[in-house]
Amino acid sequence: MKTLHKNGVKALIISSMLLFGLQASAYKFSSSKVEILHGDYEERTDGKENIFTFANATGFSKGDTFFFIDVSDASNDKKTGGIHSEFNARLSVPRTFGVGGSAGILKDFYLVGQLDYDGNAFNQKTTHMAGIGADWKIPGFRFVKTNLVHRDDPLKTGSSKQFQLIWNKGFNLGDQKFSFEGFLDYTTGEGTGFGSESNILTQPTVVWHATKHLGLGIEYQYWQNRLGIKDRDEKVPQLMARFTF
Repeated sequence: MKTLHKNGVKALIISSMLLFGLQASAYKFSSSKVEILHGDYEERTDGKENIFTFANATGFSKGDTFFFIDVSDASNDKKTGGIHSEFNARLSVPRTFGVGGSAGILKDFYLVGQLDYDGNAFNQKTTHMAGIGADWKIPGFRFVKTNLVHRDDPLKTGSSKQFQLIWNKGFNLGDQKFSFEGFLDYTTGEGTGFGSESNILTQPTVVWHATKHLGLGIEYQYWQNRLGIKDRDEKVPQLMARFTF
């Protein structure tokens, strides 16, 4: 088994320290959701595909965590089907160490650790990340979050950087509740040769909150240089159903 790069070991240590720090703080809230996405992934399958997702966001007095796991359509398990999961832990610097605080549009800032796991017919790997993050006060938005992390893919030489943007904005049409939400990840190139290009992945989503727990929506996935492969771009509208609890 290939040993972790030194940067990966550092990121793993930082992630563990952040999680330990969060566990020592008071629990504030937790929200979980189950989603099913349906789209036509022409770039990676022979036809339409379903993706099942479980996600959880938990808040603590000194930070927060976010976890999700995607399981793609079992009918394509010998091609692109598999598992992708991410665990992100953020420890607030002001609330933990008493240093700094909110100023202007800056609401809070964090130390960040993240682990991404990929498992499919081709490989299994855990990518390690560590860096800094911030919450922003943007009028009309429930939240806007950014992270800038150092990223180490164990199957590639060298390392890369990743910028993450996450947002959620609620709005009404008549007496119906909606939200515009999603994320954008920009990852710099890592390694050399095939799969080493920088890439952009974004998934803006419009959700109609039919009930307190049920949401129906449309998500658009745009992935430039998918998996770091030059000119392999993915543009996929997806139907989404969500149950929140």
